[in-house]
Amino acid sequence: MKAGILAAGDGSRLVAAGVATPKPLVKVGGISLIERTLQALIEGGVDEIAFVVNERMESVIDAVQALHLSVPIHPVIQTTPSSMHSLHALAPWLKNDRFVLCTVDSVMRTDEFCDFIRSYAVGTELEVLLSYTDFVDDENPLRITLDGKDRVVGLGAAAQASPFVTLGLYGMSPSIFPVLERAVGEGEQRLRNFLARLLTAGFNVFGRRISKGVDVDRLADVQVAEAFLLEQGGRL
Repeated sequence: MKAGILAAGDGSRLVAAGVATPKPLVKVGGISLIERTLQALIEGGVDEIAFVVNERMESVIDAVQALHLSVPIHPVIQTTPSSMHSLHALAPWLKNDRFVLCTVDSVMRTDEFCDFIRSYAVGTELEVLLSYTDFVDDENPLRITLDGKDRVVGLGAAAQASPFVTLGLYGMSPSIFPVLERAVGEGEQRLRNFLARLLTAGFNVFGRRISKGVDVDRLADVQVAEAFLLEQGGRL
């Protein structure tokens, strides 16, 4: 199983709060977001990882290389306008195998993160697997509707009444890349719109519930994430 990490965003709200550290190197419980994500992926059974950062984040690559991790790590340097374009930048590393995709700033319990990876690894009938929760801590969440068998049947505007929202952890098959190429070529701008295209195109999209996730977008989110991990029995 391969994995891709989306880490090219500037973290504008952190910058506005005076944080000079690149977002992937912001620490939660004394561990940087990028290290936390890499370690969780490896613990979950991933054996090759690519991550994308923007052109102002060479220090992130240096920090990752200094970890001397047990699996091959492939950095991609590209300033992208959206997470969808970051996925496109990772395509050369991911396009030939089923893979897990995650954002660098979404903090979850390590055991649930790993269980998600393992469930996608054994669920060979799954084309796309979305993590979701009923804990909403986002200014603009992506809501999804599921049937009784955890199949996603509505997303975005079609799911506004749903209590469930996606988190930054996905399982995907190589079959998504032709749709991604078309989306990029047609000027699509958001990952959530790309996910909607997959659903419309008839992909088998399923969900796996996660108890809670905290996106570290603001300075205050660091303390929220640390408190959540301790309260839920997770590891800092």
